[in-house]
Amino acid sequence: MSRWHPQAWTVETQVERPDPALVAALAQLPTTQIADGGGPIAVVGPGIAPMVAATEICGPAVTLWTAPGDILFILKSPDVVQDGDVLVVDAGGRLDAAVIGDVIGGRLQARGCVGMVVDGAVRDVEGLEELGLPVHARGAHPATGSNTGPGALNVPVQLGGVAVHPGDVVRADRSGVVVVRRGGLAEVLERAGVVARREEQWQAAFAAGAGMDEVLGIDALIAEKASAAGATGGAEVEERA
Repeated sequence: MSRWHPQAWTVETQVERPDPALVAALAQLPTTQIADGGGPIAVVGPGIAPMVAATEICGPAVTLWTAPGDILFILKSPDVVQDGDVLVVDAGGRLDAAVIGDVIGGRLQARGCVGMVVDGAVRDVEGLEELGLPVHARGAHPATGSNTGPGALNVPVQLGGVAVHPGDVVRADRSGVVVVRRGGLAEVLERAGVVARREEQWQAAFAAGAGMDEVLGIDALIAEKASAAGATGGAEVEERA
């Protein structure tokens, strides 16, 4: 946990956001296909998970760094978000002091925020559930910490080991969270689209009765990898199969 940031006490209100049409297209793809497609993306590490029933998030990041457990800059965040934004909070992963609940969550939602991803704890989970605001976080805790700062809005932050900059696109669902660099959105969409079409072809083949080897060539792949590893007994395995 870090109690300081090189840009502590900064409140930056201007964020360069990507083309909304590209963001909407990304929202149609699951995080798994985006991750498989690769490109200028990062996959957030495990431990940040959905806290309410609503899980689908996709939008440009408004970033917030706060001293772990401190809520001072959280209270400012509704003044900074715009319609379609995702609030990304770097709270240092602290779990024994919640940094946001349903009161601020409601104000964020009223300003058009479409979800929150918090590297730390939240509270008022029942209230957040009633809002229908998607929230991913490390956990829940009933008490807050301090309200003295420091903090910073729209500065580079860390989210589950991933650097997030203002305007990067955050996509989250039940499988996890991925971050797409703002300038790489078109490339990521193209790559993920290839994955989506390939998976559709696989599913169609399976539905028609094809087996794993026929669709994926898995037997040849196993033989290739086994040969490269210097494995023996391949003939016996093939005969038993």
